Amino acid sequence: MGLAGWLALGPSTEWDGAARVARFALILSCFGVIGGGARLVFPGKAEDQQAQVTD
Repeated sequence: MGLAGWLALGPSTEWDGAARVARFALILSCFGVIGGGARLVFPGKAEDQQAQVTD
């Protein structure tokens, strides 16, 4: 989260061209990793688990 915050709000705003696009892709991938980690820790609702057990 620190890397994503620094990339989004940090001092590297003077980047141009391909570096700016690469920075944006890195920011999106950081947020994707954070979201994926949250889904691994909190996998789903209790209703989903009960539906799987009864099937």
